[in-house]
Amino acid sequence: GFATRRLFWDAGGSLAALNADLATATALQADLGAATVAEAEELIAFARGVDIDDEDGDGTRLESRPWIFGDPLHSRPLPLNYGARGGYTQDNPAIYLAVASNDGYMHFIRNTTVGGAQSGQEVWGFMPRSTMGAVKTLRSNGVGAPHPYTVDGSPVAYVEDINQNGTIENGERAWLFFGLRRGGKAYYALDVTDPDAPRLMWSIEKAGAFSELGYTFSNPRVALVDSGSGSQPVLIFAGGYDLNKDARGGVGTDDSEGNAIYVVNAETGNLIWKARGGVGGSTPTVFEHADLVDSIPSAVSVADTDGNLLTDRVVVGDTGGNVWRADLSGNNPANWSLSLLARLGRHAAGSVGKADDRRFFHRPDIVQTRDSNGIFDAVLLGSGDRPDPLDVGGVTDNYFYMIKDRQTVPGSGVDSGIDHLDLGDVTSNCLQEGGPCAVDLTTGWRLGLEEVGEKSLATAVTIDGTVFFTTYIPSGGSPASACQPSEGGGRLYAVALQNAAAVINYDTATDNPDGPDEGTTSSDRFTDLNAPGIPAEVVSVPPNKILRPDLQVDSVDINTRWRTFWYIQEDSDL
Repeated sequence: GFATRRLFWDAGGSLAALNADLATATALQADLGAATVAEAEELIAFARGVDIDDEDGDGTRLESRPWIFGDPLHSRPLPLNYGARGGYTQDNPAIYLAVASNDGYMHFIRNTTVGGAQSGQEVWGFMPRSTMGAVKTLRSNGVGAPHPYTVDGSPVAYVEDINQNGTIENGERAWLFFGLRRGGKAYYALDVTDPDAPRLMWSIEKAGAFSELGYTFSNPRVALVDSGSGSQPVLIFAGGYDLNKDARGGVGTDDSEGNAIYVVNAETGNLIWKARGGVGGSTPTVFEHADLVDSIPSAVSVADTDGNLLTDRVVVGDTGGNVWRADLSGNNPANWSLSLLARLGRHAAGSVGKADDRRFFHRPDIVQTRDSNGIFDAVLLGSGDRPDPLDVGGVTDNYFYMIKDRQTVPGSGVDSGIDHLDLGDVTSNCLQEGGPCAVDLTTGWRLGLEEVGEKSLATAVTIDGTVFFTTYIPSGGSPASACQPSEGGGRLYAVALQNAAAVINYDTATDNPDGPDEGTTSSDRFTDLNAPGIPAEVVSVPPNKILRPDLQVDSVDINTRWRTFWYIQEDSDL
């Protein structure tokens, strides 16, 4: 019931429990868009789940509505395990679920009771003031009204279990971070060390040091860096999305916001360093690059490339088809930098319009590996316009890419000059099938997504040299009917990291019963998923399985043993 929901608001650096009283309604009247204090009281009651409008017609307005949970459209639930505390045990640990939804809340939900029974109780819900304006729309629920976005981002956490006993105890910390995605231009941090008593740590909004911030699509990444005072937890996120890129029917243009990358102190929210578009305004904490003109909705990929337990590299793609590399090497942010790794979209040499307007909305996968020319960081990502999955604005020729970044030493990144056409075209799979074939893989490869409208809308995962990624095909899946439209369909690809060759024999119809050529054709590289709609990414299930987006579990042929011995070469005279 509604009595279990506590409405919080962010003011004065702390969380204050609110009741639907006169003082609360007066304080929040402007945020709620209420014409009167009385209307504000009703909107607060509605937000808390009260049946203030007697929707069930029973004449009672001081009861909970039958269903008060909003849609978690783009928010991925995050479990937090507090271990054996507060009456819980190692066999029945205190697990809570953080998930955002478009009723305006970040929810915190109890998994089980102390006795071990299933719970599902909402312990608390945090509503940012910046999302309260949607409550009136939710309450009116008008026919044909646009879907309201509020808290639509996925939560991430920093958990500090100092003694590593699996229990969050006094002196240890658990912090929760989230953005609003299309719901707004803000990030929030909650101290959830005590899961029953959350505290607002800080919030970031589009102003001051964060004036480049767009809609906060970019889920923060928690990392450790040294910015001059030793290792500390930070958040790294991109500038977000500019609604300018929602325009359809032509090639995207430069954006006025979202073209930035931020590193902030995880405890205070203070800016440590940022990269942004522009020239002439660089400072010890601000790095400018003239080519950073497109918004970056993607989460970034972070890596510790030298094994010192500190993040030193950040890689991300933008909505103009560029791929960026940030170097966070050393403990002086004045020496950190941003460089352009590849131009794969509208800025690439020879770009010819909408067909080449490739955009990136999901973080790359980074794999440290080597070829005959030496070591490199393989950067793997696919293109696709997430806000226009049905290609209403025109069809783009999308690709999946493997870029060989040979500037592997921390701090060595420079603009590479790699273009779309510099990557070897492996679409035909001639390297595996045989026949006339001249593909230069020196700088990497590009695999064309050949179905009309096919696009990559999820992060890839690489397991033992096999790259698994999914694509969406608007015309795939079940056909439309009188009762429902076609949701489209998806594919699962499994290709070799080095040359995109088929790894699994997905298309047995092409097998030659008289020859050893099973699993060597282009069509062996993918299989159709058994679920409609836009597929998520593949999930690795160690040691040798994957969970597909259609919830099928596949076994994969990978090495589970590696040589770990060593020896000393003795002197030949001994």
